[in-house]
Amino acid sequence: MNRRLSIGIIGFGTVGSHTTKILYEKRARFQRETGISFEVRRICDLDWKTRRIWMPPANICTTRLDEVLNDPEIDIIVELIGRIEPARRIITDAMKSGKSVVTANKYLLSEHLCELLQICSKTGSYLGFEASVAGAIPIIKGLKESFAGNRIGRITGILNGTTNYILSAMSRGNKSFREALDAARKLGYAEADPSFDISGKDSAQKLAIISSFAFHTAVTPSDFPVEGIEGIEAEDIRFARDLGYRIKLLAIAARQDAGVQLRVHPALVPSGHLLAGVEDVYNAIYLEGDLLGRSLFYGEGAGGYAASSAVIADIIEIGRKLAAGTRIPEPFLLDANVRILRFENLFTRYYLRFTALDKPGVLAQIARILGKHNISIASVMQKEENPQKAVPILILTHKALEKNIRKAIAMVDCLPVVKAATRVIRVED
Repeated sequence: MNRRLSIGIIGFGTVGSHTTKILYEKRARFQRETGISFEVRRICDLDWKTRRIWMPPANICTTRLDEVLNDPEIDIIVELIGRIEPARRIITDAMKSGKSVVTANKYLLSEHLCELLQICSKTGSYLGFEASVAGAIPIIKGLKESFAGNRIGRITGILNGTTNYILSAMSRGNKSFREALDAARKLGYAEADPSFDISGKDSAQKLAIISSFAFHTAVTPSDFPVEGIEGIEAEDIRFARDLGYRIKLLAIAARQDAGVQLRVHPALVPSGHLLAGVEDVYNAIYLEGDLLGRSLFYGEGAGGYAASSAVIADIIEIGRKLAAGTRIPEPFLLDANVRILRFENLFTRYYLRFTALDKPGVLAQIARILGKHNISIASVMQKEENPQKAVPILILTHKALEKNIRKAIAMVDCLPVVKAATRVIRVED
């Protein structure tokens, strides 16, 4: 087999420039190994003045979108502009015209993945989106192929490198949140405005994509609660370590009899768990299924080369299917029996850090409120003594309902002896 396939790239930022550079540099190798010559025919971007890691020949550069979309010679469109529009229209129009698409657009797919997969099924095109989730980690390919025979029961992921670096730095170097964030900025691991990462929103988009695909139900980030790491303090890191835990920002989707429960929030993870050892900017996804048991995917989750690795993998996979000449059906059917469960019914253990006056009877007042809401105490820790000021009191609970925890904490925080909002962190044993 010796087939030529033409590629049109829309968006020539970090991922676009890295992807194109590799397609040029490794073209001979890809052709030797696949029998396909992957030719970059056209690249569209509005800015050709800014220098990138690699610049393409001027004759394939354009600022006109129609020169890519309407070129009948182009077989695969690579969409790398981000956001929802015009990306949604570009991908839809491309698939309806018979072209296949590769995208890294988590903004779009976290809202419209199921819709686009169904268009893909109807038009006979292919849609590759590995790079939208976890950089170089092949989680979508794993779900689609390696674990196709499984009923996925739970997905637990560390899906954001910025927040994982911050929490790692706080743990390793006893840094405050602000100090760790500044260190991340200096190393290029955090944006000038890191709010999208540290708020948990980036992880939520990625969880929505993985969950939609794994559970065959339309999930968007607005369907589940999202908490970031802004409120994590150095003493929480120390307390967690003393208790045998690490704090990680987790993205969780768990199948239950009635549906799927999803959430993104900081959590205490046992120090011996595989996810507890994921440090710095690395990502990891821990899968549980009825056949596979447990499996960990680990690797770099961001950066030009990591993302381009996933983009190129999708290009090669789709290229092989197109070169074969026979359409391979890839229907995506929604499961009407799967529904998103209410977060208030979460049943788990909790880490509660109260800031209260160091006086006799204070702990009894707190315990009385917890007991009234069916919350059982597993352990109590108070490392400081100072009758003149408020001190941290740490309580680990047995399993309790989320709605009961919220009601109890609202009452505790109204006590005159409590001097700051209680820090609540869920425990994932």
